[in-house]
Amino acid sequence: MWRNVRKILNLQDALFGLQIIMEHICTAEIPVNDYLARFRNVAKFLPFCQQCKNYGNSWACPPFQFDADARIGQWRNALLVAVRFELSAGDKSLSDAMPLLRPVRQKFEARLLELERQYGGLAFGFSGECLHCSRCARARGEACVHPDRVRPALEAYGFDITLTIKELFGFELEWAKEGLLPDRLTLVGGFFHNEEPGKIKFAR
Repeated sequence: MWRNVRKILNLQDALFGLQIIMEHICTAEIPVNDYLARFRNVAKFLPFCQQCKNYGNSWACPPFQFDADARIGQWRNALLVAVRFELSAGDKSLSDAMPLLRPVRQKFEARLLELERQYGGLAFGFSGECLHCSRCARARGEACVHPDRVRPALEAYGFDITLTIKELFGFELEWAKEGLLPDRLTLVGGFFHNEEPGKIKFAR
């Protein structure tokens, strides 16, 4: 496993009264078999998914209509990406999080899909609701409108993101308290592939 961190100043990204003042892009690579053994716990995390309104109502969420074990187990290496944001000072309402993160998620998820097209692996979206439809076709019993873009997040497959961040990236996740965002937000995505370790780079 190796880890890489880059820091990028973003002084102009003011959104909804908040400002992203620093963006850290961290990557880590680990064999998929190791990641499955050490960081996946479906029995623990599936019940959390089942409590969400999107469970069974979004094509980005479980229960899946495919064999999840087979889909993620066919790859040799996992490239994990953590995008960490430091926010401007002041009160930051939890309700501001989605508008703030949406354009950031769109940018980085597009990069993961680009890797998938280039190397033939499997991309994982970042945490949060699907970005591509205001109301998922699954809720109407219809097929996904954007199967070329929709990718479930790592936690939808039962991966422990808190443990991933702590052990592979070396810091702790910060959580909202009393309806307010923390000073730092973290998004985690990934790309499973069969290339040699270190070959694939995640460019901003």
